[in-house]
This record gives sequence, C-alpha cells and structure tokens, in this order.
Amino acid sequence: MSEVTCPNCGSVRPNVFCGYCGQNSRDYNDSFWTIVKDAIGEMFELDGRVIRSIRSIFRHPGQLSLAFAENRRANFVNPFRLFMFTTILWFFLFGLNFPTPGDRPEVDMDTSSVVSDESERERPHVPAPVRIAVNIDPEALKESESDFSEGIEILRGHLEGDRARKLNEMLAANEETQRLGPIRGIAHLLNAQPDIPQWLQRLMANVVVDAVHSPQLLMNELIDNLPLMMVVLLPWYAILLMVFFGRKGKRFIHHLVFAIHVHSFSFIVLTIGLLTPASGPSAEASYWDTAWEFFDRLLFIALMVHTYFAFRRFYGQAHFRTLVKYFSLGFFYLWGLAPAFSLVIVLLLTDYL
Repeated sequence: MSEVTCPNCGSVRPNVFCGYCGQNSRDYNDSFWTIVKDAIGEMFELDGRVIRSIRSIFRHPGQLSLAFAENRRANFVNPFRLFMFTTILWFFLFGLNFPTPGDRPEVDMDTSSVVSDESERERPHVPAPVRIAVNIDPEALKESESDFSEGIEILRGHLEGDRARKLNEMLAANEETQRLGPIRGIAHLLNAQPDIPQWLQRLMANVVVDAVHSPQLLMNELIDNLPLMMVVLLPWYAILLMVFFGRKGKRFIHHLVFAIHVHSFSFIVLTIGLLTPASGPSAEASYWDTAWEFFDRLLFIALMVHTYFAFRRFYGQAHFRTLVKYFSLGFFYLWGLAPAFSLVIVLLLTDYL
C-alpha cells in the first residue's frame, strides 16, 4: 500500500486517518454531497454522545464519572459541555418562569362581600375610630423638603445614561409618594453625609433609580447573572468531595468531574420540574394540580436517591459511611451559597461604577 501525504499537516498518512493531526482522507472537492453527508454524520455522532451520556447518568448513577476517571471518554460528551448546556437551559427556563410584578396576584382587601348574614348578625358593635390630631411644624416640613431638594440635585449629578430622565419621570408623578421612599432616603443620606466616597455615592444613586423605576429589569439582570454562582459552587463542591471522600486513586479532577455530573443531573431534573404545569393561587386545587405537585415531590426524592447511589458507585464506600458523608457534605455545601451569590451581586454592581 502506497503512503499518502496528509494535505493538512504534510505528514505521511498510512491509512484513512492521519496519525499526526487526525484528519481523515475524505476530499470535499469531489462532491457537494460528500460535505452534506459528512456534516450530518458528525451531527448525529455528537448527538449520539449526548444521548449516551444522559442515558448513562439516568440508568447508572456514577458510572459516567467512573468512565472519565478511567480515561474511557470517547463515547461520551465532554463533561464541561454537558454541564454548560444543562446549566444554561435551567437558568433560562427559570428566568422565563420567574413571576413578574404583573403576574403576582393582587390581594383584595375588601372582605365585605364574603360576610354572611349570620356573621353580620353576630358581629359585635365596633366603636368609632378615635381621631388623633397631629400638629405638623411647617418650618420643619419646609426644612425637610429643602434637604430633599438639595439631595436630589446631588443624586442627579451622579446619574449616568438615561437615568436622569427616569428620575424626572418619577419626581413628576407626585401621587406615587410611597414609591419614592427609597429615592428620598438616598437623597437625604447624600445631603447629610457628604463625606461618603464618590464611587459609593454614584453606585447608590444609579442603583436606586433603576430599582425604583424598573425593578423587573434589574431583577432580570440578576437572574441572567445567576449562572455565575456555579463559578464558586462547583469548585467548592469538588473541594468538599476531596475532603470527605479523599482516597488513593482519586485526584481533584476526578472529584470535579463527579461534581459536574451530579450538578448536570440535578439541572436536568430541575428543568423537568420547571416544565410541569404549575398550579395558580386558587382556593381549591384540581385533581391535576394535586397530581403535578405529587410528581414534583417525586422528582425531588428521585434526585436525592439517585445522587446517593452515584456516591456509592463512584467512591465505593459502605452504605452508612456514604449516607453520613452525603448529608454532611450537603450541609457544608450550603455554606458556599452566600459567597456565590455575593459574587453575582458584586459583578452586577460593577456595571454601575
């Protein structure tokens, strides 16, 4: 058999694949359909690895992590790619399902229509409300409004972009005095405490205007940045695994891959939970509402049991030791939530500096 030179790297190619760069012998200059067939084949090859990886996670807890620890990874998708896909998918659906202010139920404070005739007859006599006269000092009120105006000017001087227009719109709506409470508070603070660092004044001014004018937009930005929590939580979980299950033959990368697979499976289950119909705030739950609620509880229990058996298979320890370490690790894992969420807040606030 004559040897062929690889057109990609120039090395000798003894068979179908080049031993140096890995390029195959297919020539895309021959036919357009060769490109199409090759593209479709690679697409289904990747999908096959994804399906095999997810099937292995569901059917054999911990087996996929063992395969990577033993360097048997050709038939499965890269763990980091699987983790990124499942994480982004769940946070995306979580953002879509997060209730907006318009979606939250309004509480009707008028209960006169639900009072029955019998309760009306039995209701005791309620005395008339006592009116208390409050004397307001006009001079003090004028001084307070003057401090507020000066504080508003200081606040306006720190605003950037379109936030000055937002502030003017809110100040023009005089009837929304309760809504302006945070802005009044920051304005008085800036006026009373001029020694506050300029960067902190600018931060407070811009954040309070956005939070009062467009709270949902600020909440959406927070939700969009929530996946960054995994930058802290994932290595923290791997460190805890190394501390609790450290043994010969398991390196940090093995614990990290196992942490990735555990979180990937968790996000898959949580995604299924988000896709189930959620019952609204109704007085009486229907049969289907009760069934879906029971299904969500089963999902949570299945997630806990599945993760436990993943620990058992991957680390190979006895049931009692695995159970104790499993719940202890979960307790210490919660300690990472505060710094992880703090990272998201800090990154969100850096846009205002």
